[in-house]
Amino acid sequence: VVLDELDKTGGDSRYDPMGSLYGLLEHDTALHFKDEFVEVNIDASNILWVATANDESSIPDPILNRMNVYVIDRPDHDGSIKIAMSIYRDILEQHKWVFDAEPANDVLDCLAEEAPRDMRKVLIDAFGGAKLDKRDHLLTSDLNSRKTSAGKKAKIGF
Repeated sequence: VVLDELDKTGGDSRYDPMGSLYGLLEHDTALHFKDEFVEVNIDASNILWVATANDESSIPDPILNRMNVYVIDRPDHDGSIKIAMSIYRDILEQHKWVFDAEPANDVLDCLAEEAPRDMRKVLIDAFGGAKLDKRDHLLTSDLNSRKTSAGKKAKIGF
């Protein structure tokens, strides 16, 4: 079972989402775990739990003590280039767009500055800008156009 972004749980302290994990992560208590919502007893002792988090400091120590914690650093420049190339190719294949098979080195360098999860959004916007300009290749300016509007909230209203 994958618990994605465990560090983002929270909210109402009366309904602590971490509460069940204390028992589920211990073999002996997981063997006779009772789900309080559906009031069913289960044997959860053979479940392999995998959790992801961006910031382990917001996860309670008793939960962390029941887990093996692995810190994965952000990719270096070369690793980011490989990720950007993979995402670039994936987008072209998915959409069957006619663009250069590989972006220029300056475009890749600019993409490498982005977090991997943002690369796809940046590239989709860049492809759109290039298409509007009737180009079959990306320019660094296509990537930067998103940054200039980032952080500015669009007003909605009537």
